[in-house]
Amino acid sequence: MIVTDLSNSFNPVPKNERKKDKKLINKKKHNCEYCGKKNCYTNTHHIKSKGSGGDDIEDNLIELCSNCHRKVHDGLISKQELIKIVKRRKIKWK
Repeated sequence: MIVTDLSNSFNPVPKNERKKDKKLINKKKHNCEYCGKKNCYTNTHHIKSKGSGGDDIEDNLIELCSNCHRKVHDGLISKQELIKIVKRRKIKWK
């Protein structure tokens, strides 16, 4: 038997619990890593999204102010730019 009506078979994929990397947040002290805005409310952004297999690890997280976070989601700031910032951060923190 082939089922053609899937309207009653909704089976959501469970999401993993999101954890913020406190080490990253404490080091940044709520400063935007993209524009440099200081002492502001920041959002932790996944460079590679959770849905695409991105992990909650320091190399995949970046702290962004709300303006820069919106620009990333609007495609005005590229993923490559964020990756460069994370690479520079790793060298600086060593």
